Amino acid sequence: MTSIRFTLFFLLIVPCLSACQPTPAANVLNYIVAQRLGTLVTAGPPSPGGTLTGRVLAAGVPVAGATVVVAERTGTPHAAQTDPQGRYRIENIPPGEYVPGAVAAHYNETALQDLFGLPLLVTVRGGMTSEAPTFALTRHEPEALPAALAVTTHLVLTGTATTTASFPAGAVAQMQRFEFEHAGAHIDTLRLYLPLNLAPTTKLPLLFLVYPTPVDLWQQVSVAYAAQGFAVVALSPIAARGVDIEAHASDAHVALELARSGALNAHIRGDKVVALGGSFSSAILNRLLADVSTSVGTDDSLGTGSEIAGWVTVGGISNAFNGTASFYAGQLAIPPQYKYLIPALGLPNLYPLDFLRFSPVYTAAQLPPTLIIHTDVDHVIPIDQAYQLEAALRANRVPVEVYYYKDVSHYLQIDENMTDQGREMFYRVLTFARRVLGKE
Repeated sequence: MTSIRFTLFFLLIVPCLSACQPTPAANVLNYIVAQRLGTLVTAGPPSPGGTLTGRVLAAGVPVAGATVVVAERTGTPHAAQTDPQGRYRIENIPPGEYVPGAVAAHYNETALQDLFGLPLLVTVRGGMTSEAPTFALTRHEPEALPAALAVTTHLVLTGTATTTASFPAGAVAQMQRFEFEHAGAHIDTLRLYLPLNLAPTTKLPLLFLVYPTPVDLWQQVSVAYAAQGFAVVALSPIAARGVDIEAHASDAHVALELARSGALNAHIRGDKVVALGGSFSSAILNRLLADVSTSVGTDDSLGTGSEIAGWVTVGGISNAFNGTASFYAGQLAIPPQYKYLIPALGLPNLYPLDFLRFSPVYTAAQLPPTLIIHTDVDHVIPIDQAYQLEAALRANRVPVEVYYYKDVSHYLQIDENMTDQGREMFYRVLTFARRVLGKE
């Protein structure tokens, strides 16, 4: 057994250190091995918690309101915000070694590292106070996209069809299928839905929908909103990106700018946008919002200016640390095809950055007006995730509306099984979109 563990150390740990963070495949393998060895969750004897203190700066200046997180191996976070002097104090942390992470609105997520760029472990001892090295945050810079984006990405229209939806009655739209190339990947999940019989000069407000599963499975939702007088641009993440949330968000950014620039269709208005995502894709939108909201009121490389006037999160992720803790506690009903999604992110006590990137609750101050929709019977992403995001938005005085309901549906569904709650959800999204776009 000793030789097996020694071999596993070199197979799993050494490659991780050389690359600063393990690959998702290595993370999953590590999880499976730990599961089989019975070392996945270990509970030691009760002991007094310790305290961690430190400071967060940016360009040498204290950052107030930054969040610093240390997470247990199974995800449970211990967090605190910085005061006006950039100081924080986290109490009642279980004794052990942690890599703290920090983030603030409009700043990049940062984890403590040593001189070689490796995770810097901080030891927390029971009943004692430990001082962590100072964090140095960097301002988030929006992703720069090139001019002539349609040419650069080899945008191609691959098909057109007239499509219908069972709700609302008589809903019909024209669907256009697009493909493009970006950052070494082929994205074939871009769709545009428009009302029929548009006058040549008609300009339509834009709904940007990022679905968590294949885009064509959600066609009835896209058609339903297009039939209400919107240009609906829909996208779903591609499998090749895996759990790389930054890459998924970059693909979405390109799709949004292609729509806004008129490259998809001249009927699309390129100013204000309402975005919608659910489950995993809500995290993608959170990353996109960091880029787009940072550049509100400025001219981007396309010369059009932009604003995401509001966003809708349906059954969305708000705190990946808590979600991970629920996963390891066996409280989630993860679909079989996604059973390794959380383990693929790695150990949150050592590699907190990806978990921070999946957690808009810590950067709520940079979010636009928000509509949160969640069902009380969601066993994939529990409703407490919605409660946390709502509280964070209200604490930061971001306009927020909520629709909490009891239903079997985890997502917005428009089909023969549509419920009364589903119909209300549809119209709440519609009303919210029209309001923030100035249409009501």
